[in-house]
Amino acid sequence: MKQAAGVLFLALDTGRCLLQLRNSDKRYKHHWGFFGGMIEAGETPYEAIQRELQEEIGMMPDIAKLNPIDVYQSRNGEFMYYSFVAVVDSEFAPQLNSESAGYAWVDIGVWPKPLHEGTRITLTRNRGTEKLHTILGVNRK
Repeated sequence: MKQAAGVLFLALDTGRCLLQLRNSDKRYKHHWGFFGGMIEAGETPYEAIQRELQEEIGMMPDIAKLNPIDVYQSRNGEFMYYSFVAVVDSEFAPQLNSESAGYAWVDIGVWPKPLHEGTRITLTRNRGTEKLHTILGVNRK
């Protein structure tokens, strides 16, 4: 089974989320989504996120808390995608590699378009946007 993991950053100082604009050579080119990628053999989803963030944004930010928010499994059972929210103290400027065409810090629920299909599903089903508000509220106390 193929597996992947992605992360949405949530900044405590502004309450905004960081999204990636996918590059033109990627599937869902020029769509907004999470940073992340495929889980390699022997990796946990968290280890994959650490590796992917080093590759895609040039660092592993100090994460106050990593919250799982969704797990997607394809209908045929051959693909799993783990989605996380990484709480950080403040917004930062990622050093993007060639997988990204850009990034944006956006208000919760004010999602740029077009959204990657998986990102759209994660943020809209199972109260995904509401979960972000809850995570923000709990971590700001």
